[in-house]
Amino acid sequence: MNTPSPLVRLRDIRKSFGLREVLKGIDLDIRKGEVVCILGPSGSGKSTLLRAINFIERPTSGFVHVDDQIIGYRRDTRDPELLHELKEDQIAVQRARMGMVFQRFNLFPHMTVMQNITHAQRLVKNTKPAEAKRVAQDLLEQVGLGDRGDSYPRQLSGGQQQRVAIARALAMSPELMLFDEPTSALDPELVDDVLSVMKGLAQAGLTMIVVTHEIGFAKEVGDRVVFMDDGVVIEQGTPSEVIDNPQHERTRAFLSRVL
Repeated sequence: MNTPSPLVRLRDIRKSFGLREVLKGIDLDIRKGEVVCILGPSGSGKSTLLRAINFIERPTSGFVHVDDQIIGYRRDTRDPELLHELKEDQIAVQRARMGMVFQRFNLFPHMTVMQNITHAQRLVKNTKPAEAKRVAQDLLEQVGLGDRGDSYPRQLSGGQQQRVAIARALAMSPELMLFDEPTSALDPELVDDVLSVMKGLAQAGLTMIVVTHEIGFAKEVGDRVVFMDDGVVIEQGTPSEVIDNPQHERTRAFLSRVL
């Protein structure tokens, strides 16, 4: 039986800022429906890797494939080996396939919760206002904030803002969700509400790449754990393999500090 092609393929992803190489040749495949949790110390390149996947950070070299597309490029119709860089509005259409949730929520402070969730639907997908509002309301119900559509971000707790940010990303019907340490800016008592929403998405079969320090979440929800350090993948495997029985000394040292 043929194994289906990965939804996401990273090939030799490198990223430098000046003379500092942050990503040093990352190769990674993510299957459809898989939850991949990326662990590693601060400065290991985890967040840069996520931002390279959706082309917020343009890789210095290497390519990101999502399904049948090379992110940031199109193939020449006459010579498939020749690639042309896309314009920013074309990249925005590709990004719509990938929802991203940041550490700091990134909600528009001058917009209500409802407006935050409908804005990209109308701008990028040209969704009609009534339909965009219906989608937004359904998603607010899903994340437990069905009665907060008229609120402004400043009127919400950090955990509530992050759940709105998740709803906003889901409103674009993404094939892939990217989470960049989504609970790191939250007070401890607010973390569980956000993780509960993420667990529900995983159970629904959404493909997710999660940069996190929440080891319990990675063990419970992750199909695969990837440990990064110094811009490279040190080891990867099932949560029990990487977290309970790490093979590399750098992984053991990191886990001994965070557990």
